[in-house]
Amino acid sequence: MEYWLNQFHVFLLILLRVSALLVVTPLFGHRNYLARAKIGLGFVISVVVFPLVDADTLQIPDGFFPYAIMIVREILMGLVLGFSVLLFFIAVQFAGQLIGFQMGFGIVSVVDPQSSEQVSIIGQFMSILAILIVLTVDGHLLILRGLIASFEVVPLGGVQFPEVIITKLIDLSSDIFVIAVKMSAPVMISLLMISVAMGVLARTVPQMNVFLVGFPVQITVGTLVLVSSLPLFLIVMNKSLDNLERNLFALIGFF
Repeated sequence: MEYWLNQFHVFLLILLRVSALLVVTPLFGHRNYLARAKIGLGFVISVVVFPLVDADTLQIPDGFFPYAIMIVREILMGLVLGFSVLLFFIAVQFAGQLIGFQMGFGIVSVVDPQSSEQVSIIGQFMSILAILIVLTVDGHLLILRGLIASFEVVPLGGVQFPEVIITKLIDLSSDIFVIAVKMSAPVMISLLMISVAMGVLARTVPQMNVFLVGFPVQITVGTLVLVSSLPLFLIVMNKSLDNLERNLFALIGFF
């Protein structure tokens, strides 16, 4: 009886860490997915991971509060790992926000199902495109490899929270702006040149309504440059995914 009770505790801790990561990660925890599907996915992954986890060193605390603290640590670790993945998709959406604002779509927005917030059309487009690219290059397997590695590096009940984790998360948050600027640079530069040209045209031909002419020109040029720069977007995505893999395993080591 004691053996099976110990196995139940092991499976529960695995399920909590897995579920916490899946809830935050956009690929697995999207709000459009049925709750039953997400619960079932977390349960299935936990069942697959369960035989791979070495829980011989796990000692279940006797008191309620020590056991509750152990549970909270497992959940927090899963949330932090999932948040590091979420930051990558936030950077892609932020790049779309920059492009959409520069193209004149600042007042045109849609509701993002993931965050339930208003985002630009271009931001939503790039976010969906990023998810498709990540699935195409097996980025979801990268996340699952990191999840399995977390049980190998950080045994159940051995989660620690040093200050370096906060520093790493701050660094990852600052990388959002770097990734967003890299992804939006071609469109931003092109539209900046269009704005300069329109300014010069307004000075040379004062009779022309620059605002009336410039708006469709910005949309047309921005759309053409965005489509033509998709190969560059893919290159930045691949490099960002490589950095995501390194950062994910670095966070696991810090725990």
